[in-house]
Amino acid sequence: MYRSFKSGSGLCSLLAHWRLLVCGVLLSAVTACGSQSAREEMVAEAKVANVAAEQAAAREAAEIERERIEAKERQRLAEAEERERRRLAQERQAAEAEARNEAQRLAREEADRAERGRQAAIAAARARRQEKMDRIAALEQQIADIQAEIVSDSEQALVMQQAIAAAEELLAALTNEIAKYELTDESGNTLEPLSKDLIAELEARKDELVDQARGL
Repeated sequence: MYRSFKSGSGLCSLLAHWRLLVCGVLLSAVTACGSQSAREEMVAEAKVANVAAEQAAAREAAEIERERIEAKERQRLAEAEERERRRLAQERQAAEAEARNEAQRLAREEADRAERGRQAAIAAARARRQEKMDRIAALEQQIADIQAEIVSDSEQALVMQQAIAAAEELLAALTNEIAKYELTDESGNTLEPLSKDLIAELEARKDELVDQARGL
């Protein structure tokens, strides 16, 4: 609703306007009426009209003030809502950034753990390969020692030959195991399964024959 009076000066202007109007009516009435009673009646009516005008102006001013206060309150609420919206948006952005940072940190830690595990697995695989190479070297030396101990045409020589054959079979198996380490996954595990049981069986047979030959 549009109001022409927005302040105290508007109210004063309204009251002055009504007073002038009432006074004009009163003056006209007094001039027109010849009798004293008629003039008194007109004066009374003018006073009543003046009071009514002042009351109307006061109501108008009160309505204008009420609308001003309501508009100010609406503006205050709107500004408060905007501040709250911005605060919530900032908190949400901060929480999202923190969540991203935490996810990145966890991902880095997981990647580091995976890399350490992979390196440890590779190191373990290399150690197993080296162990087998050491066993091959020791076995070759053992074969040479057995051959040096053989006495022709003896029972011991026969057993020694069997021990050498078992040792050579074990040597071939170990050599085959070493070759499997040429094809491994990213953790150093061989793609082809290792023949652990076969090697253990061959080594036990070789040791048994060597012990038997040396006991003769």
